Amino acid sequence: MKNKYRWGILGAGKIADKFCTALDYVEEAEVYAIASRNMDNAKAYAAKYNATKCYSNYRDLMADEAVDIIYIATSHAFHFEQAMACLQHKKNVVCEKPMTLSYQQTLALVNAAKENAVFLMEAIWTSCMPFMEKIKSLIQLDVVGVPQYVAADFGFFTPFNEESRLFKKLLGGGSVMDVGIYPVFLATALLGEPSKLKTIAKLTKTGVDEYCNTVLQYPNGATAHLISSISFNTAIEAEISGTKGRIIIQNPWFKATEFKVQLNDGTIEKYSMPHQSNGFEHEIREVMYCLDNGLLESSKMPHQLTLSISKIMDEMLKQAGVQYE
Repeated sequence: MKNKYRWGILGAGKIADKFCTALDYVEEAEVYAIASRNMDNAKAYAAKYNATKCYSNYRDLMADEAVDIIYIATSHAFHFEQAMACLQHKKNVVCEKPMTLSYQQTLALVNAAKENAVFLMEAIWTSCMPFMEKIKSLIQLDVVGVPQYVAADFGFFTPFNEESRLFKKLLGGGSVMDVGIYPVFLATALLGEPSKLKTIAKLTKTGVDEYCNTVLQYPNGATAHLISSISFNTAIEAEISGTKGRIIIQNPWFKATEFKVQLNDGTIEKYSMPHQSNGFEHEIREVMYCLDNGLLESSKMPHQLTLSISKIMDEMLKQAGVQYE
């Protein structure tokens, strides 16, 4: 592996802080530059993570030739424009989920990455975690049989606030975009694209989804039930039921360090895979593995999976009555 990968961090919010914590933990990674519209924030991050550069203009970060890869950690609504600009500067990009607010925008980014021959990945950290690899392996080995049903939820309570990004349509607010993408990821990673889906949702007065309840059916007859919410707490658990048994992932399933397999004969086996840092290190290492090997996309979070998730979310939001500008 290359001695150091110099990461540029675009956006200095809470998620960037967690990402930088993991970056600081990975020896082959360096927090090289921080960009924020607020220079005080940029300087604070630079001091905390010993970054070499800090910028108050995102374009300056993109133009910095020393930056190997840029992690986009801004609000959802800005991802498309910022990621496109990075790709046009021929920068490798890891973009926080959701990559964009629509399938067409996501497709445009994938095409731009291919045209500029640079790496692009949607930062759904769950995709790179050891528990996901193990679950896929168990399914491939036919341990639980053919998956027939996937259930996953992610909901939390937060008071309604018109000024919060969670409730602002212009910032890509709503439960589906913020946390619903995780259940959609799990179902899509395991079952593919559905042949049909039905969504029931409740909207806030600002026009975003307060909660979303979706049932999906797949070409082989398998089904999934997905729930997201920003107005009430859910179990934040997941279950994968197959013809020979089921996989049970308890709270918080999206960053799980353990799960259990219960077979039809009652046999139970437990698996434990603790994180070394906060969980982001798996995603970081996967990205650097791809860069080391000249790959333009990750096999753990390939472009097609991102596109499928985006397409499904488009339909869910359409049925919910949410239309972003």
